[in-house]
Amino acid sequence: MTAHYFKNTLSITPIQFTSLPLANNSILLFDAAKLDVSKFNLPDYLSPFELSVINRRKSAQAKQEYLATRILLKQLAKITQPQYANTPLNVMSTQFDEASAKLQLHVSGEVINTCISHSHGLVGVALNLAKTEFGFDIEKISLKRPFEKLAKHFYHADEIALITKPSNTQTQANTFFRIWTIKESLAKATSRPIAKLLSPNVFDELNSAKLSASSNGITVADSSDSNVCFDVSVVHKKSIDWRCFLLTDFIK
Repeated sequence: MTAHYFKNTLSITPIQFTSLPLANNSILLFDAAKLDVSKFNLPDYLSPFELSVINRRKSAQAKQEYLATRILLKQLAKITQPQYANTPLNVMSTQFDEASAKLQLHVSGEVINTCISHSHGLVGVALNLAKTEFGFDIEKISLKRPFEKLAKHFYHADEIALITKPSNTQTQANTFFRIWTIKESLAKATSRPIAKLLSPNVFDELNSAKLSASSNGITVADSSDSNVCFDVSVVHKKSIDWRCFLLTDFIK
């Protein structure tokens, strides 16, 4: 019944930014660890509010992830919405809306719902122009985390069975993080706190909400040329097809 959630059906295509299709239902992925924040004149890219936020970020990785997600959201708006093509990046601004629990992009008097995710330097962004039920999540697959212990403490019994059934540790980890990214994506899509989706069976929750989920794994080389594996999931209305594009370059 749940096997199709583990078949890696989410399309993830490596692509240069200049070759990106003009598709509204696109999730952009990028390794923000490649960015040298010091080489950006931040007031050219960020609004005054965003500048105040990034200046409060302490770690270099947090600054990289924040800058990358904001520039990518704005560039995605510019290439998919012709009316914003000539809008300077620094007059666009992102701000979290507490009422809707959505990160929103404010541009030219309009408000666009967005979705972002980041994990250990890998970031993802998307515009939700139709304001439909939609969310995605990225999570690094780590064998160092006590995922079996966490699952037994937080997850539904059926989910625990799926994780612990294989004897291979890597397979167990892959299953744990797949379930996790689907739960996070569903929380974002339905504006529900993740805490309320940890113990229910996420596959039953998807069926009840009449939403689809697709996922895939992705491998990124870090600064030491070691491969880092991530899981990416997206939850969305069944009538909409979302695709991921892994950017091999970055456009300022």
